[in-house]
Amino acid sequence: MADKKKSFKLKISQNLAQLLIVMAGVFLGMLLTEWNTTRKTSNKIEIITEQIRLEILSNKALLESSIQRKNPFWKSLDTLNKAFSEEVYQEPFHANSFENRLPGWKGTGGGRLDDSMYETAKFSNVIPEMDFELVKVLSKAYNTQQLYNDLSEYFINQFYAINSNTTYADVLRLMWRIRQDLGGYELELLEQYELALQILDEKND
Repeated sequence: MADKKKSFKLKISQNLAQLLIVMAGVFLGMLLTEWNTTRKTSNKIEIITEQIRLEILSNKALLESSIQRKNPFWKSLDTLNKAFSEEVYQEPFHANSFENRLPGWKGTGGGRLDDSMYETAKFSNVIPEMDFELVKVLSKAYNTQQLYNDLSEYFINQFYAINSNTTYADVLRLMWRIRQDLGGYELELLEQYELALQILDEKND
């Protein structure tokens, strides 16, 4: 009888040991899976944030080039508003060549500012895993960038809408709007780019 009890207790001990081993294996497996997931997410965040940093650097360079290219014309805009008689200002804009009407004008900007890497981060669900302060700064910068792109497109369409009824004065008023409205966004966007790059560089250190 005593031998049977010992045998029963031994089986229970063996089964319990096996159960503990299985549970430990499952637990370690879960930990390993979580570690791998965390590592993959961390690597994904690092890759995408670096791509966003490069995208912002490219956009910043494009914006600075655009500002530099337009500055000479903006300085001459005051002169254009005072150089001619009222009769000339009321002439159809196309009555004279574009170069004579707007000497030195080279367009509203250097092209649409890119947001493909930021959009990739949003659609790949990386944004929720990123640092909150960085997400806030990036969101503000890219929202301002979208407004800038939309406004640039609007002004380009205004140029395309110039027709035989559009006067020289109408176009000069349009130029003032571009200078004030688009120029304001340009300066604001440069500041936000600088802040975003500063935080991105700090995260990489």
